[in-house]
Amino acid sequence: MTITWKVSHPERLIFAYGKEAVTATDILYSADTFARTGINTYRKLFDLTRLTGTMPQVDMRLVGERMKVRATGQPFGPIAVVVSTDGVAGAARIFQAAAEAERPVQIFRDFASAREWLDKTAPPEGIAAVAYE
Repeated sequence: MTITWKVSHPERLIFAYGKEAVTATDILYSADTFARTGINTYRKLFDLTRLTGTMPQVDMRLVGERMKVRATGQPFGPIAVVVSTDGVAGAARIFQAAAEAERPVQIFRDFASAREWLDKTAPPEGIAAVAYE
């Protein structure tokens, strides 16, 4: 698995990072886990600054379209994506265009801006907590 994540329940935040080459399967597996555990409403901060390559455009579009379908009619937290290269930014823009539904997706070059946007767009106190052990 090339995507790892940590959940901060007090902040209603999922911090996920990709390393090396992330596949469509990796992203969809992560999304399935978020749905299964009830944390889809949480804000998501994806760190893609450690990627060594990008997915094919058709795969990015497919992932975005699948995410849009999942989010339609359901509470789904905003997604901030942090990138460090133009290639990954381009792939993230394809995902952004295909995935944006009733929740926003934005691309950033630094973590501070991404976190500021998440805090402004969806403050943690406005998101219902998920019971956890």
